[in-house]
Amino acid sequence: MAQVFNEQRVLGVRLQAEGATLFNGLPVFGVVDATSVLFSDNQRTLGVNILDADAAMHNDQPVRGVVVISDGRKLYNGQLVVPVSGLHSAEALALFARFTTPPTDARKTLINNRILAAKASGAWALRDGFYMMAAADAQAGQRNWKADAFNLSEQGTIAFAADRGYTGDGATGYLATGFTPSAAGGQFALNSAHMSLWSRSNAQSTGISMGARTTAATAQALLILRNASDNGSFRLNQDVTTGSTVVANSSGGFVARRSAADATALWRNGVSLGTHNAPSTALPAAAIVIGAMNTGGVIGSFSPYQFASVGFGGNLSDAQILAEYQADLAYLQAVGAA
Repeated sequence: MAQVFNEQRVLGVRLQAEGATLFNGLPVFGVVDATSVLFSDNQRTLGVNILDADAAMHNDQPVRGVVVISDGRKLYNGQLVVPVSGLHSAEALALFARFTTPPTDARKTLINNRILAAKASGAWALRDGFYMMAAADAQAGQRNWKADAFNLSEQGTIAFAADRGYTGDGATGYLATGFTPSAAGGQFALNSAHMSLWSRSNAQSTGISMGARTTAATAQALLILRNASDNGSFRLNQDVTTGSTVVANSSGGFVARRSAADATALWRNGVSLGTHNAPSTALPAAAIVIGAMNTGGVIGSFSPYQFASVGFGGNLSDAQILAEYQADLAYLQAVGAA
C-alpha cells in the first residue's frame, strides 16, 4: 500500500454505514471520491487505504472511520466532507474497468463494500467465480468479479432484470460459466468445494439450480433447492445420491459445501440445514451451468427460478458462509432485491 499521496501521509480507513459517528474512539467523517484530481472545493485530496479488518493504527496514524458521500452533501457528522483518492479496492477498480457502462458512484460503493467484506472474511481468496447478477445491466451481471475469466453467457431463453437478476424459462434458458472443475485448476477441489447462489424465487421445482457432472451417475456437483416434497438436494464431487434435506423456502442465500472426503453440508441464510457423509470420487469433467444441469455436455433439468448472485470455489467455513450471506444481503437490500 502507498504511504504518501499528494504530499500527505496516506490514511488508513474503515468504511462505515450511514449514520455512524464514532470509530476507533474518533469522529467518523464523510469522504467523496476525487481520484482524478489533487484539489476539490479548495481542499487537498487525501490518499486513503481501505483496510480489510479492524486495526487501531496504520501508517503511524490512527485508523479512521469514514462514510462515503455520493449525494453531493458538503457536511457529515458536523465536519466537512473530504475529497479522497484510493476509496476503492484494486479488485473493485479492475471490475469497474470491465463494465461496458461505468457504474454510478453509489453502485461503486456497494460493489466495493461487497468485495471488502469477502476479503475480510477470507472468502474472496476461496472463490473461483462470483457473479452479482442483480446488477445495473446484463453485461455487468455476467462479469466474474474475481477475474476476467469464466464470465457468464446467456443460453436459450433467459431474462435479465436490472437489480434483480436472471430468470430462466424452465425449458431452454441457462447461464454458461465455462468453468470445468476437473480442468480449471482453481480453488474448487475434490475435498474442498462450494457452490452458492441467492434465489429470489420461492416455489417447488424439479429443476436444478446449478450443476455439472461427468455422467448421470458419476462425478456430480449439483444443487436443487426445493423439490415437490419440500426437500433440497445437493452433491459435490461424488457418485452416490445424497439424502434429502428439508427446505420449505427456496428463496434466500444457499451454500452447498464439501469440507472433507466424507463431509458435505447445505446452508440457507447462514444457517446449516443438514449434513451428509457421501464420499468424494472425482471432480466433474463438465462445465458448471446456472439454472440447469450439464451432464457431459448435454444441458437439461432447467430451473424457472430467479437468481441474484452465484459463486463457486473452495470450501467455506461456517463463519465465512455467514459473512457472505450478510454481505450479499446488504448489497441486495440496497438495490431493492431483498
